[in-house]
Amino acid sequence: MKEVTVLYFASYREQAGVMAEKINITSDNTNLGELIKHICTIHPKIVAEPDKIVAAINEEYQEHNHVLKNGDTVALIPPVSGGSHDY
Repeated sequence: MKEVTVLYFASYREQAGVMAEKINITSDNTNLGELIKHICTIHPKIVAEPDKIVAAINEEYQEHNHVLKNGDTVALIPPVSGGSHDY
């Protein structure tokens, strides 16, 4: 069994109601996309589509097919929008 730490930022933190949590993974081949779908199941207030959620593993952005390792830290990063600037 593997254990990963999931960090929730900004709106994902508000929607999940937690800043961080440990999640156990039973399959050796679980990838980031599968983890994100699981997270959206246990935190149904996360309104983003799982396939559109951007995440970093150990501080590096990764594709959803990236296979997780024991001890990984996964950060869920919501989309960032900028304001307009009048110069």
